[in-house]
Amino acid sequence: MATAILFIGWNRPHAGMEEKAYGFLKTEGMAFLETQKGKSFERVEVLGLTPHGGDLNGALILFGERARLDELRRTDEFEAFSMKMGGLFDRYGVIPGVNWDGIQAAMARRNKGS
Repeated sequence: MATAILFIGWNRPHAGMEEKAYGFLKTEGMAFLETQKGKSFERVEVLGLTPHGGDLNGALILFGERARLDELRRTDEFEAFSMKMGGLFDRYGVIPGVNWDGIQAAMARRNKGS
């Protein structure tokens, strides 16, 4: 069961690169992630946010275990994917975190120490 996430977010494509950016994400980017599904993470969610005045407009969330997600981030293939995404999308970022199950596990560990 997944307890960790890898949040991959962006604002919008760089000006004039909309077709190229979403074309890469839809084809090569998702194809790469599919090769990692089952070994580096359990599932992926793709998000698009409605207009809201902020600078986060799209994201991928990979759900898995922390160690495997950390290993994925350090692979040459993920770094290449990430560099390509950063060149296509403004304010691109990759942030590790935990989901609800991970939060509950952390709280259980904390409570054991009390």
